[in-house]
Amino acid sequence: MRLQLIAVIAIWSATARAQVTDQEAGTGDVKSSLAMYADSDKTTVVTSVVDGSVRLPQPVLINAHALVDAVSSASVDVVSAATTRFTENRVELGTTAQIGFSQASEGTIGYTHSGENDWQSHAVELGFSRDLAKKNAKLTIGYGFTRNYVGRAHDPNFEKLLDIQGVQIGLSQVLDKKTLLSIAYTLSYAGGYQGSPYRFITLMDGFSAPESPPDARTRHAVTGRAMHMIGSANVIDAEYRFYVDDWGILSHTAELAFTRELTNAWSLRLRARGYHQNHASFYEETYTMPMRYMTVDRELSTFWDGMVGAKLGYTGDNWDLDAKVDTTVYRFEDYARLRGRVAVVTGLGVTWRW
Repeated sequence: MRLQLIAVIAIWSATARAQVTDQEAGTGDVKSSLAMYADSDKTTVVTSVVDGSVRLPQPVLINAHALVDAVSSASVDVVSAATTRFTENRVELGTTAQIGFSQASEGTIGYTHSGENDWQSHAVELGFSRDLAKKNAKLTIGYGFTRNYVGRAHDPNFEKLLDIQGVQIGLSQVLDKKTLLSIAYTLSYAGGYQGSPYRFITLMDGFSAPESPPDARTRHAVTGRAMHMIGSANVIDAEYRFYVDDWGILSHTAELAFTRELTNAWSLRLRARGYHQNHASFYEETYTMPMRYMTVDRELSTFWDGMVGAKLGYTGDNWDLDAKVDTTVYRFEDYARLRGRVAVVTGLGVTWRW
């Protein structure tokens, strides 16, 4: 089972600055990608995605995607839940419409459905963006709502609800011909069942109780990003995110990427990312007695991770090819059942444009 927090907004990026009204009718693209995640905690995920978009005669860009995750795991979480290795598939289908109201403003509306054997979600998103200062700045505003139906395998009587909604406001500014800055603030609220039906707490006296995190969670995040071109073939991309919520978690994320145009067709991107968070206020490795809120979810513990990756891209006249590999090292400071893990993600994608 996987908690899917469907994104609220699409933030404007320097790599996708074209307005819907600037594109010709009938143009579009189709992308197919395959990625594999494998870690030292005996979990493997193979993700297949097909994504396509087409520009209609009106100033409307329609996008649709289909995603399939094939998951196989015998991780510590699975073993501690007294189950054996499990396999499952998650299928996600989504579509968005990007509507150009004028040369300076556009709106987005979208819907995504995701489902697996014990989880179903329905998400809607609304967005609006407007160019400012002679298209040297862009303001984006968005809202998203997701309803999740949480179940438990082989138990038709178990069904819980989890609703997530959020808003985001972002501003991007072109400082000069080679520098772009952006900042965004995100506020989200989750209400409902936020635990795992498979995760139980074993107390010191041997008594076992189901996980019981709070039913409400409010999150705040501020993200800043700077992109700068060095010369005519190099781009530096730096990003920092600060996050805090009312469960007591505070985190910092920093990422740095360098992209080099090797030739007119080939490019190479290198990146590194670091992340650190403290544990939730009610998280404990072990509980001596029952508490109102209890969890042994390692994602709510104190941990850090570091990632390095590389991506090689080729751009042709009407098709693109990219291949990537990322390696991430995790270290859990107060989760005795798993002190760390190493994960590798490899991917291959092909895009055809017309």
